[in-house]
Amino acid sequence: MTFAQVIHGFFNFLGTTEGELLKTAVELIFFTIVLYMVFSEWTRDRKKKELKFLVIAFLTLVLSKLLSVYFLASYVFTNASAHFWALHTSGNFLEIFSLFLVANAFVYPIMKQKGIRTRKFLADHFVLLLVISFILSIFALSITDLMGGSLRDFWTNTSINVAKVVVLLYYAGFILVNQKYRLKYRANIITAFILYSVAPVIELFNIILYNDAKPALFVASHPFPFFSLLIFTQVIYLKLADKASLQHRLRRSWELYEQEKEVSKLKDDFISTVSHELKTPLTSMKLYAGLLRDGKLGKLQKKQKDALSVVGKETDRLNALITDLLDLSRLESGKAKIELSEFDLHHVVTEKLYLNMAKKKQIEVKIKVPKDFIVTADRNKITQVFINLFGNSIKFTPERGRITIMAKMFETEWEFIVSDTGKGIENDKIPKLFDRFYQAEDFMTRTQGGTGLGLSIVKHIVELHKGRIRVESDLGKGTRISIMFPKLSRY
Repeated sequence: MTFAQVIHGFFNFLGTTEGELLKTAVELIFFTIVLYMVFSEWTRDRKKKELKFLVIAFLTLVLSKLLSVYFLASYVFTNASAHFWALHTSGNFLEIFSLFLVANAFVYPIMKQKGIRTRKFLADHFVLLLVISFILSIFALSITDLMGGSLRDFWTNTSINVAKVVVLLYYAGFILVNQKYRLKYRANIITAFILYSVAPVIELFNIILYNDAKPALFVASHPFPFFSLLIFTQVIYLKLADKASLQHRLRRSWELYEQEKEVSKLKDDFISTVSHELKTPLTSMKLYAGLLRDGKLGKLQKKQKDALSVVGKETDRLNALITDLLDLSRLESGKAKIELSEFDLHHVVTEKLYLNMAKKKQIEVKIKVPKDFIVTADRNKITQVFINLFGNSIKFTPERGRITIMAKMFETEWEFIVSDTGKGIENDKIPKLFDRFYQAEDFMTRTQGGTGLGLSIVKHIVELHKGRIRVESDLGKGTRISIMFPKLSRY
């Protein structure tokens, strides 16, 4: 016997009831494997509605195949033919319902993104597909009647196959129409739906054109549901593999995050401890340098006074750095709290002590904050924000430049703006401005001093107030920093 004869004999066997039993049994095994895969994953993550949907869908499909195997086995092995076709037909209708659920399970991500209620979508589309299937079945039966077929003999098979085609092609079209929504393995799912629909289409042709008397067409329809099943299995496997990979990456990311958090905590504790330890000797240094400079410990010559003046400035700079480090450490650790009070912002920005800083560089300061501009916030911290922004503007604005301070009140928030006519900042550097120790000027060419902590402190204070910052800058023309604060309540 040649290989071709073996293949021919096998396909002839598939055309028999025994062959139908074998094919259905193989499908049952594969669908059971898929159900096991999905169910196992669902037991680990019961909150995932898509997995729950897939479990119900494939469970129904397994039950339909189990019924078909049972009825076919009864007919083959016990010749229980009395109610066989009625029971087998019931299994087919259950398969149609199963396909409806499976199709909806695969398009569930689209429903979720569109915000469609699942139950309403299922009910509406079940009725719609039922009506379409009924109309198309009547049409197919009319053609069968014109071709000389018997309506009594073929109405059940026709309606079953029409319903399968309608369900599968409808959802393949639904996925194609909604391409703008994200759906993984879209092409695979559409291919599986179309392949599954080929078998009922061939059977319909067999009924309409040949009165279901063409065994070759019946045999030709068998491989397509099996191919579709393989693709369904592949899609489910890939979905679960993707999830497992994502969970692994999330675990790894969490481990790295925990390590980074621990390192950051150690670093913050170190900075806080060192800063506190430096504060005490620095205070003593400032005290004795002041006493020496004022001649309290003996008369000084001019060179000695100049040297002590430098020492005083450097200790002030070091003290400012330590203060900034301590402030930032408290803000980043979450220990800093805001104490809300009502105050006039106009009084804060018109304090002469701060404005005198600008006068030394002959910088014009325009105050556009209305009088009695009452806000609810932490006054000390808002003052710190103003000092840092104003100090930065003075630092980077040339002599005879201009700084403008504005405030605007809105319905649910208020805006604080500091703009200048300074050198400006390159666009690629703006996102890094609020990083710790970041300096917009290059280290080797920097002409202005500073710790690089001021804007980082500003950012944390703004976040404490649940505000947001926007920076706009033109190189060579100036910078504008705008902060939107929500209207807070003390109670």
